[in-house]
Amino acid sequence: MRESIAGWQRQHGIPLAGVCEFEQGLPLLPCRAARRVPGSAASVIVAAFPYYTGEHAGANVSRYAMVADYHRVVGRLLGHLAAELRGRFPSEDFQPFVDNSPLREVQAARAAGLGIVGRNGQLITGEYGSYVFLGAVVTSLRIPPDNPNPGGCGDCGRCLAQCPTGALTPDGLDKDRCRSHITQKKGALTQWERDEIQAGGLVWGCDICQNCCPHNQAARPTPIDAFRQGVEPRFSLNDMDRLLDRMPYGYRGPGVLARNWHILGGG
Repeated sequence: MRESIAGWQRQHGIPLAGVCEFEQGLPLLPCRAARRVPGSAASVIVAAFPYYTGEHAGANVSRYAMVADYHRVVGRLLGHLAAELRGRFPSEDFQPFVDNSPLREVQAARAAGLGIVGRNGQLITGEYGSYVFLGAVVTSLRIPPDNPNPGGCGDCGRCLAQCPTGALTPDGLDKDRCRSHITQKKGALTQWERDEIQAGGLVWGCDICQNCCPHNQAARPTPIDAFRQGVEPRFSLNDMDRLLDRMPYGYRGPGVLARNWHILGGG
């Protein structure tokens, strides 16, 4: 069965996936999507979707924000896989989740053998580094699980040393000090937060902990067509309407992006 699922996964354009027991993604996180989790959930098909598209001089958004909205792309691919599985196992339930997920996705992905966990809390895969989005299909079908990846990311400490705000520590991530989080924050910012956006030079996100990671130095580009086409490495107010409609940051609306743009003196 596991081999068949791997074949259907690749057939639907999902390059990397594994299976873990449902219990390995617990405890569930509080969110509205939790109501869709099958009451008899037994297994989780965890999938990784690479998004690295190479280097882009002059970019003013994080790498993951340069590609088409992953909520739609990943949601579509997982939806196709879930539909395939429902057709083959009509007595079982298959529910896809992306981003707004009650699962502890990184924890489940590690348990499913997709990679190791970095000091920044992100999954690191062998082929694509940490440049991946995660999604999952929770099912009542009991599928033989994969083996977790042993070990961790190593002891180089580069991400801790190069994090400019001290958001990354040996104890984990202090979200309130993270530049990526600050660029996404609504409302008025403190002067320190405004200074950090200006120092970072990005309208959205921060890639420093990923850029310096040894596991990312040979990351393969994404094989997903929807991510390779229409890459937008720069945000500008002139293109806001078009970009908000198709990019990952569109959910936040124009106010936060316009604020950050002006803090950077026009991007």
